[in-house]
Amino acid sequence: MKIIDFHCDTISQIYDYKQNGENINLKENKLHLDLKKMKKSDYMLQVFASYVDLDVTKNPVETCLSHIDLLYKEIEKNKDDISLVYTYDDIIKNKENNKMSALLSIEEGGVCKGNLSLLRNYYRLGARMMTLTWNYENELAYPNGNFYDEVSKERKGLKEKGFEFIHEMEKLGMIIDVSHLSDDGIYDVYNNTKKPFIASHSNARSVCSVARNLTDD
Repeated sequence: MKIIDFHCDTISQIYDYKQNGENINLKENKLHLDLKKMKKSDYMLQVFASYVDLDVTKNPVETCLSHIDLLYKEIEKNKDDISLVYTYDDIIKNKENNKMSALLSIEEGGVCKGNLSLLRNYYRLGARMMTLTWNYENELAYPNGNFYDEVSKERKGLKEKGFEFIHEMEKLGMIIDVSHLSDDGIYDVYNNTKKPFIASHSNARSVCSVARNLTDD
């Protein structure tokens, strides 16, 4: 059975280890995921996220670009086994050639700083999916944990820039990922988009009541 997984932080973790002077790579490592494990498990596609923690990085744009550069270098070193994909046809071509596929996503819309030109440039670099938030409020929206302000009765969904971004993402063909987004924000995406979107790493809140997980409806 072919495996398709829509989220991992492996590239960000490899980057952090390398920054600390440790020799680690994508082919084989001590992390949850590497190419050796993927081949053994009959992977078809892995989505690799550039996960950026706004609270610990001084320059989120530079960090995200460094993650992307690292992914490209690791894929190039292992090009006989895996290739980056940008379209559905690329995935099918890799499958026919018995190669695994890697798709780039971004986990934290704050790396765009509310600037649509940065979003478009990430797309040009291969990003085909992005969460609007991680665990912090940013220029686009509020994260899970900010469901409703009982004092002011203010909704905590998408901001004005967030609506601009989801429309541009649909225009580009970039998948909107609502994992980590507030409940109000998820409804804003649902009510203001035409194409399918995804919750790449969320579960059911009725099963496990944590903020990232989704209500049944």
